[in-house]
Amino acid sequence: MVPTPPSPTRRQLLGGVAGAGILGSGGTVAVGLLRPTALPNVVADWATNAYPTPPPANSHWHPPVTDDHARDAISLLEETVEETTTLREGIDSDEYHLRGIGAGVERATESLEDGNAHDALSEVTYSMQFAAEELGKARAIRDEADLEALAERSFAVYDRIDAVFEALEPYPVVDPERDLAWYAEIEAELQLSEHHVSWADLEAFRDDEDADPPDSTAYEPREIGDITAGVRQAELAIETAERYHDLLADEIGDAGSEYGDHLRTLAADLEADVESRYVDDDIETYGPYEYAHSELAHWSFPSVSPPWERLRSESRTLITLELAQALVNWRAHEFAADDLVIEPGQSSFDPGHVFDGKRRARSTYQSEIGSDPSPLLAELAERGIMDLRVATIRRDSWDSDNWSAWRERVQAYCYVLISHARLREYPAVYDRILEPM
Repeated sequence: MVPTPPSPTRRQLLGGVAGAGILGSGGTVAVGLLRPTALPNVVADWATNAYPTPPPANSHWHPPVTDDHARDAISLLEETVEETTTLREGIDSDEYHLRGIGAGVERATESLEDGNAHDALSEVTYSMQFAAEELGKARAIRDEADLEALAERSFAVYDRIDAVFEALEPYPVVDPERDLAWYAEIEAELQLSEHHVSWADLEAFRDDEDADPPDSTAYEPREIGDITAGVRQAELAIETAERYHDLLADEIGDAGSEYGDHLRTLAADLEADVESRYVDDDIETYGPYEYAHSELAHWSFPSVSPPWERLRSESRTLITLELAQALVNWRAHEFAADDLVIEPGQSSFDPGHVFDGKRRARSTYQSEIGSDPSPLLAELAERGIMDLRVATIRRDSWDSDNWSAWRERVQAYCYVLISHARLREYPAVYDRILEPM
């Protein structure tokens, strides 16, 4: 029996690729003189994974987080952890599946002390879900849950959300490439807050409701935990939205040009440009050709309801960006489907095409997006950048009975193909967003 050779190391791979005349300048793998399918499969797989990709879109810019903002968030998390720790004394942790919750405070505090308030806030946002969930469970186990108090906090969050949305109009901007990205981040926090604060029986606690609100004893501890976590996460998100808006308002002052009417008009125009498309999952034959077309369709068109219809109608910037992305998706799908190198009836797929596609997609990123995109362009192009970053081939993935080498490679190929197609379409749509200025 012939033994299976070990997989090459990255150093061996790049050395071998260089020897074949396909190592680009600066040590970057590139196709060079060879056809992409001339590479052995294992070399093409490793070259694909070794090929450099752009940084995440949010690494280019995000709204600044002040130390006071991060410090207040840490205090809320610390308060949550301390109350939970006190309430859990005497509760059987095995019976109620209680989890550890204190590490988030330490990590967030360390980030803030290191001068990174943004990371500190991110840590609090992540940790609050678990800490507040455990708080709600502990209160319920001790029969101390207070749904009416949770409802009052929920209604207060809704009032704050409404106030920020009202304050955004008429969307004044000084620098649209920066300020529209600010508005998108503010609206995203508002949407997140509204998502977290909603729970099934909340409306029953309004003063004008005739029926008696439900009693907390009708809920399982896990359900009280979910509601508590939602309320505290919503409070963090609305606080972030308010602080972002205050910072932006200070930046703009009285010098801004109104952008709200343009966003409304552009959203209507973009919606007229985008047709609804639905994906058929009932595919009887499923080779590389059918799989590739199915993946491209699923990634390009909504299968249920369009994402812009799931946003609050006042979210002018997010709705515009979602519709812009939908138009990009439409155009990108046409390009990607035409560019496929897979034929009907094909039973395998050469990974050299993935490597070649990744090289072309990165080249398009460099020419159309660049290493220092504006905040708004980075916001718009996030999906196309992410597609390129996740296009890797996991050679251990087809050990499973329900996966195969060609599926893994075709999926990576579809990612680089749709990334290339999206990245080439963003500039034209981006220019439409900036037209009034």
